[in-house]
Amino acid sequence: MAGSDTMQEIKNLRYNVMVALYFPILAYAFSTFDLSEDTFAVSSLDPVIVGPQTVVLGQPFEATAFLAAGTAVGKDNTAGQQLTGAGNLAVIGDSMFRMATGELLAEGEDEKMVDYSGSFRYMQINEEFSTIDFNGQFKVIRPEIVAVSEATQTLYRQSRNSIRINVPGLENRQLKLAAGGQEVNQRSITLSPASDRVDVRVFLVDEEAGDIYLGQKEFFVVDPPRPEIRVLDAGGREISSGESISRRRAVLEFQVVPDREFANTFPQDARYSIGSATISVRKGQLASQEIGTFNLQGGKITLTRQLRGTGAGDQVLVKLQNVVRINHAGQAIAVPLRESTRTLSFTLS
Repeated sequence: MAGSDTMQEIKNLRYNVMVALYFPILAYAFSTFDLSEDTFAVSSLDPVIVGPQTVVLGQPFEATAFLAAGTAVGKDNTAGQQLTGAGNLAVIGDSMFRMATGELLAEGEDEKMVDYSGSFRYMQINEEFSTIDFNGQFKVIRPEIVAVSEATQTLYRQSRNSIRINVPGLENRQLKLAAGGQEVNQRSITLSPASDRVDVRVFLVDEEAGDIYLGQKEFFVVDPPRPEIRVLDAGGREISSGESISRRRAVLEFQVVPDREFANTFPQDARYSIGSATISVRKGQLASQEIGTFNLQGGKITLTRQLRGTGAGDQVLVKLQNVVRINHAGQAIAVPLRESTRTLSFTLS
């Protein structure tokens, strides 16, 4: 009998141990078990927001919201939750929301943290409704403005500069550019500035919010590279200042040769001309004497008559006047040549 009692006690002990081990698991299973075809229970609900942490100004903030354990739906599977946004948070369907960012940054701001909030309304197992609030934040930043121009980050003064503006993150959106008193609803603008600096203001064209100011790109304005002055004698031979010319065939031809790279990029802005030349003669050790200013016809001047009475070894001094660049608009722009470039001397033979 004693042995039988002992075995019964061992069985009871095993039963109690099994109950202690498996009862919590069974309780949890029953708490999440489908109670019917159209209703189920959950143990806890936590709102989760899935969306970007940083948004470019003009790009809408969009995110998806859901309850982490899934809602306890009611009699149909579409009535599980209702999403509501506060303030400017617009709700799309029952799980997405959107906030426009065009007006979130003032003109002097480059970035800002933006708070948002809303709530879930969902049905519990007993078909009563409960509400869970949620909140979050994201950063809105002013976009980087990337400019591509024929002259990189500088513009040439009073030349036809073509500039293209790109805004990463807004590649497929329409832009408006404003600079130099003109506005264009496109990504490219042509400028011919006369000042030392020009700012291109960039806007995002938005049908609902209007033009959204994205920022501006600054360009410095410089003079085109100085051209080179070449001189040819009566025989077409290139000569340099200080060389000799024949006083009996005193014909000089002046050519203004533009910088090669500038001429290749801006052919319509790289045309030059010389208006006139002031001629002086120095005989022996005497002081030079001006004999007049002469218009250049096709860049040439003939001095044979003016040099009568001079002798071998005398010098003729030439000072070029009215050297101008003709730009794409037909404007004659004075070229700031150095004095040493504009003044040439030749020895008569």
